[in-house]
Amino acid sequence: MRVRKFERLKPGSVKACAITIGAFDGVHLGHRKIFRTLIGLTKKRKLLASAITFQPLPREIFNNEGSGIAILSFEERKRRIEQAGIELLVVVDFNLKFAQKGAEEFMEELRAKLNPRLIVVGHDFRFGSGKSADERWLRKYCQKMRIELKVVPAVKLGSELVSSSRIRSELKAGNLEKANQLLGEPYQLEGRVIYGHHRGKRLGFATANLSWRKEPLVPRGVYVARVFFNQRLYPSVVNIGFNPTFGDKELNIEAHLLDFKGELHGKTLKISLLKFLRSEKKFEKAEDLVVQIRKDIKRARAYLGLR
Repeated sequence: MRVRKFERLKPGSVKACAITIGAFDGVHLGHRKIFRTLIGLTKKRKLLASAITFQPLPREIFNNEGSGIAILSFEERKRRIEQAGIELLVVVDFNLKFAQKGAEEFMEELRAKLNPRLIVVGHDFRFGSGKSADERWLRKYCQKMRIELKVVPAVKLGSELVSSSRIRSELKAGNLEKANQLLGEPYQLEGRVIYGHHRGKRLGFATANLSWRKEPLVPRGVYVARVFFNQRLYPSVVNIGFNPTFGDKELNIEAHLLDFKGELHGKTLKISLLKFLRSEKKFEKAEDLVVQIRKDIKRARAYLGLR
């Protein structure tokens, strides 16, 4: 998949394409249906399967830090979009200046640079300054410019719509299994391993401590996980929180890779959270914490089908 900056594209950069536009936060089942529809139509028309997205996401610019965090890192969003079959990803540098652009100004710029013959969007698509343009506006514009438009219906899982907001709610409640169903892949945290307090090693459970600045979307506590490192997946137990037993002041994300021996400092880990085991808890003695960690590991092994 080629990745290009929208601002650097010159008029006529692409001869003809089929395109979808969106934040694609989470690249969930609804987004994947849009991509499948786009790619199916693209093959019939021999067009370039393209997508426009934004980085940072609009919510990261307009919302406060707690609600503005993206579901996935930009690198992971790119990976999942490429995996869906998109051939060209065009990234808009989203900022307050860009947010003031009207829908027609944006579409005229897009048309000059990418020459779309087909546009595919979701049922709730809105864009332009203040999200003033909707499907009705876009349909009129496409008819005027002789661009084919396809609107993809909503995707449901059970009786509820699949949406980024619903996924956020499930993550906030610790419902990892439901959130992962909606995403189509596990929710993931990614970071570089830094030096910690070495408490885990002293307690008999060495952990990899991730560099992480923002509060995750999930509750503080202990999780069953898989860690991707060196082209392998390692079953793991992950703790997210402030280690109240030891009175830490900074948020920690610590991964204990089961049956793993090796050096991880400085390496980048991708942690897929699978199930919420328990909330973080303060223990009176370190020995009590060790007993609980053993129980957590036993439950994690059972969940993962390991001995």
